[in-house]
Amino acid sequence: MSKVPGFYFSGISSGVKKSGKKDLGLIYSEVPCKISAVFTKNLVKAAPVILGQERIKNGTCQAIIINSGNANACTGKKGYKDSVSTSKALSKELKIDENLVIPSSTGIIGLPLKMDKIEKALPELIKSLDEENIEDTAHAMLTTDKFIKTASKKIKIGNKTGTISAVGKGAGMISPNMATMLAFIVTDIAIAKGALKKAFKTSIENSFNKIIVDGDTSTNDSAFIMSNGLLENREINEKSSNYKKFVEAVTEVCSEIAELIVKDGEGATKVVKVEVKGAKTENDAAKIARTIGNSQLSKTAFYGEDANWGRIVGAAGRAGVKFNPDKLELFFDGIKVYSKGVQHQSESKYAHVFEKPKFTVTIKLKEGKAESYIITSDLTHEYVSINADYRS
Repeated sequence: MSKVPGFYFSGISSGVKKSGKKDLGLIYSEVPCKISAVFTKNLVKAAPVILGQERIKNGTCQAIIINSGNANACTGKKGYKDSVSTSKALSKELKIDENLVIPSSTGIIGLPLKMDKIEKALPELIKSLDEENIEDTAHAMLTTDKFIKTASKKIKIGNKTGTISAVGKGAGMISPNMATMLAFIVTDIAIAKGALKKAFKTSIENSFNKIIVDGDTSTNDSAFIMSNGLLENREINEKSSNYKKFVEAVTEVCSEIAELIVKDGEGATKVVKVEVKGAKTENDAAKIARTIGNSQLSKTAFYGEDANWGRIVGAAGRAGVKFNPDKLELFFDGIKVYSKGVQHQSESKYAHVFEKPKFTVTIKLKEGKAESYIITSDLTHEYVSINADYRS
């Protein structure tokens, strides 16, 4: 995991989690950063999301504080005041403007934050800051996750080498709708505010908004990107020769985190890429891919290693997209399974594909040239157990 000049990380246990595991994280830049973010489209938004949406408008941030174990969602006016108090207390400790601090939370909905524990832990949280401690921050974000999720990439900007690093969390309540978990991307590459916002939106659409675990969009979903510009490169704008390179690099690290989230999906044993090609429009292709990715019948078939192509074809047909069913072709890892309205060959030729931990399902509609995809997981007995016992 590559450190990013000027960014410092920490993660400690404040006592919010009964287990004593790390539950409070901090991302801090030695200078104010340009920042862009996307938040959940769920109408029920957690207090830190509401505050974050307000503070993100000025496009500048220097610190993000993250707690796990408590979502601070559906906590009314007190929840909002607690988010403000958290950021205010941290700003005093860091000696920065309160408006340069954004809070983020994840965990159980409906419970008030343990403010006494969080505020008491702030000096230790700050004392623990280090360029190398991104994994501590990653651990402090976990809820039902089984492992931490980090990614990084270096790219040449002129005669300098910039770094983009990301840390994320998510395993349940995952469905594409702006942002579908928590993710924090940091870079030392200088980029204009407008270009950063546009680049991040493009990256989100091609990474986090391409994954599904269970079809639920959380009250707390948020993704942030911060640029402190310490590389001191010529500032990138939308017309710069390096803009496309920047977008591709951010998309790459976001995609890596996104796929790790699917891999870590609650109880998941399979990672399945659903491709739809030959659609009239990209939106048509996305609708079909998403319908298959959300299909409980398809997801349980993935888990049971039952190459039941009928469930997949049926899901495509109910996606609300007009196409000629007789032209549709279905492939499992490149093996043709279905065409011209019937099974193409014996199941013995393709059944083994579903035994793999990772495979691709491809639908070709032959209606146009547009395409899209989604990455989904299987639905297992363990998913039910995890979520039935989540608050126990």
